[in-house]
Amino acid sequence: MSGHSTRTLTDHQAAARQARQLPGQWVLAGLYSSRASAVSAALQVRTGERIPAYLPAGSFEARTEVTQDGADLWVRYIADQLKGGPA
Repeated sequence: MSGHSTRTLTDHQAAARQARQLPGQWVLAGLYSSRASAVSAALQVRTGERIPAYLPAGSFEARTEVTQDGADLWVRYIADQLKGGPA
C-alpha cells in the first residue's frame, strides 16, 4: 500500500471573501483527497460550524464534484438573495 500522495488544498477565508464579492456565483473553495472529506466540508460551509468564514449559517451553499484526484468543493454566497431581492 502506498503512502498518502493526495492532499487537501483549501483557503476558506479567501473562498468566502471571493464568493461574497460574487453573490450567486460558484467559487472553488478547496480540493479534497476524498469525496467524504469534501462532503463533510460542504456541511460545515452550510452551517458555519468549524469554518467561521461562512457565518452566519445558511448564507452559503456548497456542492462537491468528484474528480480523478478526489473531490472539489464549490461554494456560493446566497445571503443577499435571501433578503428578498428579485427571484
